[in-house]
Amino acid sequence: MLFMQALGAFTVTSLPNAEKPYRLVLREIASHTAITFLSTLAIQATTFAILALAAVILPVGEFARLSLIVAAVMLASALFELGLNITSTKMYGDTRDEGYLHFAFLIRLGLVPLGAVIGAAVAFAGLSDIGLGIALGAILNIWNGMRATDQARQDYGSFARSSAVFAVLRATAGLFALFVFHDAPLVAIAVYAVPVVACLTSASARLFREALSAPRPEIAGVLRYGTYVYINAVTFIAIPYVPQFFVASRLDAVHVGTYGLILTFLGPISLVVNSLYNVLLPKMLGTNSSVEGMLWSRRGAIAIVMLWLVMLAGSGVLAAGLNAVYQARFPGIVPMFLLYFAGFSASTLLGIYTLSVHTQGVPQINMVVNAVRLVALLAALYGFGRSLSSIILIVVCMMVIGQIAVVAWLSRRRFLSSRVQSCAE
Repeated sequence: MLFMQALGAFTVTSLPNAEKPYRLVLREIASHTAITFLSTLAIQATTFAILALAAVILPVGEFARLSLIVAAVMLASALFELGLNITSTKMYGDTRDEGYLHFAFLIRLGLVPLGAVIGAAVAFAGLSDIGLGIALGAILNIWNGMRATDQARQDYGSFARSSAVFAVLRATAGLFALFVFHDAPLVAIAVYAVPVVACLTSASARLFREALSAPRPEIAGVLRYGTYVYINAVTFIAIPYVPQFFVASRLDAVHVGTYGLILTFLGPISLVVNSLYNVLLPKMLGTNSSVEGMLWSRRGAIAIVMLWLVMLAGSGVLAAGLNAVYQARFPGIVPMFLLYFAGFSASTLLGIYTLSVHTQGVPQINMVVNAVRLVALLAALYGFGRSLSSIILIVVCMMVIGQIAVVAWLSRRRFLSSRVQSCAE
């Protein structure tokens, strides 16, 4: 709620003399962000509840297994996403050609059997939990793609309806598996595979059914742009999840569970900021350039700082809950959580500005920066990641430095562009 108030203040004070159509755009952003936030909240709340309960109910070793599976699901989902969500949103936003959405659906569907084969091979090699995560990541992508399509079409009624169904299915299946079986793989299947049935309730499901018969769009542009977006997405999501495997290889199950629990409690940040990301991007494309100008204004920067301070205040409440419930099982979790929270929240808020790489048509900037910081992260973890505190400090530094680099480059590009326009006038 504090986030919505800060956003409301931003939209009211940014341009007090704005014309009515502009104010309507601002109200629409706030309204659609609220719908996205509440819909995603229903899903994230069930996920959070299941994983938080699992940390209490499951033995420490079993929860460590679940944490590894979750990390594998997130990484596999990014690997199999291929940049389709943002690329199809951009192409559709620019052209209104639903062929791009059809094409993305076909690719996502074809990746499910591929993910199953790769997952089975990894499991056969002795890494059964990681293999399961790979297969589940490919399945989860179907759901993520459906949500992205609803948002690209700005059909927020369908978005809310399918999200509610997904949340109910996830809660029912996940809690049943947790309380009845006490088994990490079955809990993961219940949380990440079973609820995908909710896709059938989305209005965008018709596009999926029409995909085989629909004409194909121009593919070259999709592949070129999608490659940049894909590499960027994979390297970006790898930053928080790759360290989990370093923790597992160098430390004990308690530390693995601690890191996994920290990522679980970071869900509220991702929920808030990603809701805003998903609403802003379609509105920044095409003719709505005034939205981008609002974000880059001085008052926009003040609003971002306000949101960060609100999040830091909220981290104290979460830390108190962690201390009360988990301190005995996962000693030292509170200071590690607060450190990670501060860096992760700053990084995600700075990421709002990086949406401009798509309006300016330069996704390769994000790609290069994220690839460099992933390589730097791996090198730093290999050389200096000997304790949980050192691993978390390295991750936080890489997150924030990378986002600052992208924002600085985009700011300079906007400044030079404005000077060129001024000279031309």
